[in-house]
Amino acid sequence: MLILILIFPGQIMLMPSLQVLFAAILALAAPVAGADEGKDESGKGRERGSYSSEREWKSEKRRDDDRESSYFHEHGYTRLSIPPGHYPPPGECRIWYPDRPAGQQPPPGNCRSVPPGAWAIRHPHDRPGYVHVDVYEPRRGGALLVVGEFKIASGAFVRIVVEP
Repeated sequence: MLILILIFPGQIMLMPSLQVLFAAILALAAPVAGADEGKDESGKGRERGSYSSEREWKSEKRRDDDRESSYFHEHGYTRLSIPPGHYPPPGECRIWYPDRPAGQQPPPGNCRSVPPGAWAIRHPHDRPGYVHVDVYEPRRGGALLVVGEFKIASGAFVRIVVEP
C-alpha cells in the first residue's frame, strides 16, 4: 500500500494511494478554473452579462465588428492600394474605380454623381491624414452602401463612418 506524507504549515497528513490519486487529479484541474474573469473562450473582451445594458454591449460589439466584418473586409479592402499622390487634396473629392489602376482614374473634381460601382474618395479638411471612401451600389448609381475611413500614409482601414 502506497502512503504519501504531505506537510502543510502546522500539520502532517498521511494519505493512502486512492486519496493521492484524487489529490493529483484536483491539482491538475485547478489551473483550468483560474481563467481571466471578463474574457470569453478566445481570451477577448467582456462577457455580454457584464455590461450595464444591452445597448452598451451592442454598441461595443458594433465597434469591434466594424474592423472584422465591414464591407471593406468582406471585399478584401483592408488596405487601399492608392498611391499617395493620387489621393484628392484636403476638401476635395475624386471618383475612384476599385478595379482600375491608379493611372486610369479620373482626376479630382465633382463627386455629386458617382457612377455605379465607383467610389468617392473624400479628403476631409478636419482629418488631414485620412480619407473617407464612399462605396456605392455596383448596379445602381447613387445608392450609398457604406463610408469607411482610411489612413493616407499606410492605406489602412480605420473604421466605418456611415453604414446606412
